[in-house]
Amino acid sequence: MAKRYFIALFFVLAVPAVSFGVQAEIKLDDKIASMHKAGVGPVIFPHAKHEKVYKCNDCHPKIFSEKRTENNISMKFNMEGKYCGSANCHNSPKAFALFECARCHTGVPGAKK
Repeated sequence: MAKRYFIALFFVLAVPAVSFGVQAEIKLDDKIASMHKAGVGPVIFPHAKHEKVYKCNDCHPKIFSEKRTENNISMKFNMEGKYCGSANCHNSPKAFALFECARCHTGVPGAKK
């Protein structure tokens, strides 16, 4: 009986930690047709870099849902002050401005590699 208890306790403690593990980079390309029309490629979001500066609850769930498919990130929404354009993110003195396209998007014409 004690063995089952410890196995159950392991899963209760370990599984949430695994499901919210560190993600180095997240590729945002669900609106790729719109990005191509704008002349830019997907966004490569450096999640690990942000984790070094911010706590999870600084962004989740206030700005971003923890489930990727629930975030409808677009430049339109960013420019309206949502998601990356939040007053706590790239629409503030804390970070570079949203109009610096090559800082997030890949494939920006004329951008330095």
